[in-house]
Amino acid sequence: MGCDIHCYAERRNGKKFAKVKCDAFGDRSYGTFGFLADVRNYSDVPPIAERRGFPNDASSGVLGSYQGWGSDAHSPSWLRVDELEAFDYDRPVEDRRVTRQTSWGLDGGCTAEAGGGKMTTYREFLGEWFFKDIAKLREAGADRIVFWFDN
Repeated sequence: MGCDIHCYAERRNGKKFAKVKCDAFGDRSYGTFGFLADVRNYSDVPPIAERRGFPNDASSGVLGSYQGWGSDAHSPSWLRVDELEAFDYDRPVEDRRVTRQTSWGLDGGCTAEAGGGKMTTYREFLGEWFFKDIAKLREAGADRIVFWFDN
């Protein structure tokens, strides 16, 4: 069974947040999920931050979407756009995701022992589209993203 992200952009309007129309981080990428929230982190990359839970000050539109998922929603968190922009993506990181032969076939969701992966940078690991999504957030005037997962 796969895992998907539900990601919403918000802009601060005074003391409240409002939902912003912006399609970012909607694709299924377990590398990105691991980096954003330590979800399906087969690569064992250190996430940008610990999961923070669902924000108490989320906009009503985002809150309604989250509540609509009920118990199927898991691992909620949020990140500021400036956090995403400020991270040092040229830092080296070991991508430990490997494919192994199992009794039922190949399994691409395995994690190698430390030192058994591929050294790369976060920039290479996350890929070009990740940075295009950050640019979309900035263009939309978003201040943060609120997200959770289902599977």
